[in-house]
Amino acid sequence: MLIRELWSYNQGYVIIKVKGKGIERFLNRASEQGIYLWEVQRLSRELLMARVSISDFRRLREVVRSVPVTVRIRQKVGLPFLWHKLGQRFALMIGALLGILCICLLSSVVWFVQIQGIQQLDRALVTEVLKVAGVRPGVWRSSVEPRELEKQLLLNLPQLTWVGVRLRGTLLEVTIVEKVEVPVDERVPGDIVAGKNALVTQIIPFVGRVLVEEGEAVTEGQVLIDGSLGAYGSPGPGATERYLRAAGVVKGRVWYRGFGEANLVSEISERTGQISTSHQLSIGSWQWHWGVSILPFPLYEEEVHRRRPTLARLNWELPIEFRTTDYYELVTHKVETDLETAKELALQQSWEAIWAGLAPGAEILSEEVEVITEDHNGDMLVRARRIVEVHEEIGVFRALSSE
Repeated sequence: MLIRELWSYNQGYVIIKVKGKGIERFLNRASEQGIYLWEVQRLSRELLMARVSISDFRRLREVVRSVPVTVRIRQKVGLPFLWHKLGQRFALMIGALLGILCICLLSSVVWFVQIQGIQQLDRALVTEVLKVAGVRPGVWRSSVEPRELEKQLLLNLPQLTWVGVRLRGTLLEVTIVEKVEVPVDERVPGDIVAGKNALVTQIIPFVGRVLVEEGEAVTEGQVLIDGSLGAYGSPGPGATERYLRAAGVVKGRVWYRGFGEANLVSEISERTGQISTSHQLSIGSWQWHWGVSILPFPLYEEEVHRRRPTLARLNWELPIEFRTTDYYELVTHKVETDLETAKELALQQSWEAIWAGLAPGAEILSEEVEVITEDHNGDMLVRARRIVEVHEEIGVFRALSSE
């Protein structure tokens, strides 16, 4: 029965309504002509419903001419009628095919990259490694090899201990596990050395042997307090020398030099109010530019504005970027600065250069400042030199090398 229904649907058939006083004669004449009717339902004495194939329906015309009945089509069923409707709606059919094609193409692209498990690592660093490996929103799913991508992440990011990559439709999930930072062991052996060139003023040893004296000049990297056990006695012939972790406070006098300069005549740039704008739309690796392509300004300043639509509920960033770049025309003109202001600027620069190298808690003992004015390529230049003597901690711990 099922096969008969499938065959009828494939060939096409119609459901007809027959009305009149000659229904019995109609059925007999149809049988004599070899016309097959099925699912015949007698609704009343002068009304019946039946199903007939398309080819047999055309032959019913001869039967109806000789019998006092009327035949009407109630419903057309089957593939031939479906194709006929689609043929009349060509645009709809093309749209449906294009829709199916778009769905197939879009489902073959990675649109979202989700990174999970980041604790201390910079997310931008992981994203950059993925980009170098050719993985970003907009790439084909077939170009992503999860196992190979895991190896690339582990090789390029030594901070990771495990990586898992999984493709779920258009979503690429990257799960990482960071290495646990082991705190520095306070029992690591080593020495106290000079962190900078200085004149030793105070030594308070806790562990180890003092190798310098107060008032002695030391250079950067020189051992101040030795942490070897040999400091407490000879280990004996053939014995391997062992180390402790040297500890102590070593302070000294350190001299810092800082320099600064400022021009009495300087050039500044200002915007003229003229602006040119370019736009860029990026979808994955595809880009489209419009707007200005050749800058009309010899001197300009640019501002870039980026917008990326996101799905806030899912915390997903779509692989679409709108970029607008504004180019502002600039003009330059010279501005004269009075001598006192230039001196203050040069002195401030010399002090900032020294301040960057001072240790926390440093005590300033003395300061020497020299300011000179000289001609430099036709312009007046103010230069400042500052020498500062400070008293600060100079000892730093240096772990014993593996050698």
